[in-house]
Amino acid sequence: MVLVSSLAIALLAAVQAVESASAGCGKAPPSSGTKSMTVNGRQRQYILQLPNNYDRNRAYRVVIGYHWRDGSMNNVASGDFYALRPLARDSTIFVAPNGLNNGWANNGGEDITFTDQIVAMLKNDLCVDEGQFFATGWSYGGAMSHSVACSRPDVFKAVSVIAGAQLSGCSGSSKPVPYLGIHGAADNVLPIGMGRQLRDKWLQTNGCASKNAPEPSSGQQSHIKTTYTCSRAPVTWIAHGGGHVPDPTGNNGVKFAPTETWDFFNAAVAAGNSTSI
Repeated sequence: MVLVSSLAIALLAAVQAVESASAGCGKAPPSSGTKSMTVNGRQRQYILQLPNNYDRNRAYRVVIGYHWRDGSMNNVASGDFYALRPLARDSTIFVAPNGLNNGWANNGGEDITFTDQIVAMLKNDLCVDEGQFFATGWSYGGAMSHSVACSRPDVFKAVSVIAGAQLSGCSGSSKPVPYLGIHGAADNVLPIGMGRQLRDKWLQTNGCASKNAPEPSSGQQSHIKTTYTCSRAPVTWIAHGGGHVPDPTGNNGVKFAPTETWDFFNAAVAAGNSTSI
């Protein structure tokens, strides 16, 4: 009986993997580099980074990294996509879109449309796992990551928002999405209260029980992680004592954001694939 059950789970996982593979599987891929597309009559750019030794028949994870205000796609790419690329070990396709006027105002939903077109391109031209799209970003990029979770909860498996705020809109938002928020108590650009506002929105949407979330004092080199108990999708909040930075330093001088983000994405996939037979 145990053997039959284990076999059934393995077969179901194999079927789900096939079902989630995109139409681009088997096709000759585009090259990595800077790409352009027309969105609402405007030319928009993004950087595409394929894994080393890309296999056209393997369905890859996708991470979209949004840049900060007055930053660019080049900054995200040169920073290894918020230091996630080394952790991915060639398991992931990375994309860094370029915002209009170096930001993500998302006027009229134009940046959501840009994201939609990038997602459509990835699914059509590359072999991707349609159940493993993720978004992250710092500052304005964090705001945009929050926005895509609100607007496209059926596309994005989870998001990691670093020092974000309500800047890019939140259209939709009725469906749960795993949410990781990281913010500094000493942030004097987008104060931590703005980060709490985003967190609290997802606590409600994801059906989370209220819980005390302690935070370090401003200027303290430490971080405190709070994991909520949620009925629909997880929410994790990490407060640190630093300021408005994309790579905060926490306990024992460790740059914790990349590892916490990657672990959160992995946990979202594992939770989504859990099956009872």
